[in-house]
Amino acid sequence: MDSLRRFALGLAITAISAVVLVLAVDWSKVSEVLRSANPAYVALGVAFLLSSTTAKTVRWRMLLPASAEVPTARLFRILHISYLLNNVFPARLGDVARVSMASHLRGARVGHVLSSLITERVTDIVSLLVCFVVVSPFLPLPDRYLRWVHAAWWVLGILAAVVLITALVRRPIARSSWLASLAKRVPLRGWLREEAASFRDGWRQLFARTHVFRIWGWSFVAWVGAFCINYSLMKALEIDAPLTVAVLITCTTNLAMLVPSSPSYVGVFHAAATLSLLPFGVGASRALSFAILAHLVNVVPVSVLGAAFLLSGRDRISFNMEALRRGKPGEAVEARDESVAEAVTTT
Repeated sequence: MDSLRRFALGLAITAISAVVLVLAVDWSKVSEVLRSANPAYVALGVAFLLSSTTAKTVRWRMLLPASAEVPTARLFRILHISYLLNNVFPARLGDVARVSMASHLRGARVGHVLSSLITERVTDIVSLLVCFVVVSPFLPLPDRYLRWVHAAWWVLGILAAVVLITALVRRPIARSSWLASLAKRVPLRGWLREEAASFRDGWRQLFARTHVFRIWGWSFVAWVGAFCINYSLMKALEIDAPLTVAVLITCTTNLAMLVPSSPSYVGVFHAAATLSLLPFGVGASRALSFAILAHLVNVVPVSVLGAAFLLSGRDRISFNMEALRRGKPGEAVEARDESVAEAVTTT
């Protein structure tokens, strides 16, 4: 029921965003701007996209146990298949398939994969917020928009204080005898206890001394690639704006995608990208043209790669989470879901 409500809310947000965009721009100008896009810069944007997903794959491997026999090339395939499914199906079913496929690999448990996805999301959000704080003083914003930047700084400062306080009190709470006693009294089945332990092990990878600098370093590489995608596409449409604006667009569009929406974030992505460009003297039609082009560049190449990997037959997927809950990921990936295969062949 919760997933259905989330899906309905996502459709409503998507519909509202689409209606606002349709009424706000001249679509004949949008079409004209898109036809004039420089293909060389578009191709460069696609190249940056692939470099970014490669960096994310390397980071994902570092978030999994070193003892697991998980080839980075296999994770690259799984990552792009999950992108394809997230772009086609609602409720982020691609993430479910990602857990199923990765936990089937030798030495990787469900807890390891789940913790890697959560730590991956944490590093992404932190990286984006830090990048926003760094570039915001250098944005060529008109004075009437500065109060919004100052408000954002206050919000981020409060969030940082909350996180810091939580980190300071975390250890005393974790060491308290009543919490340890409660943990011992909670009845857990053997496989669930093992998955909880593997989840803890996976979470610790983010803070391991041997990994922490490399994990955050690859996160930086991945997001620099994302910034360069938007900067290349601005050049393709002759939008005269500095790299700091490309960083801002990357931050706003990715944070907007945390809001429930339709598959591939149609509407929400376009609204965030368009609104991010308007304060810098970019017309509404050209800003929406950029949003459409950026969405296509971010969605189509990874979906095509995901479809190719899926149809090659080497990776089998299923949305059978019951098998995962029983601690048997092998059963969850025993046979390819026919509806998924049919959907892929028709896209």
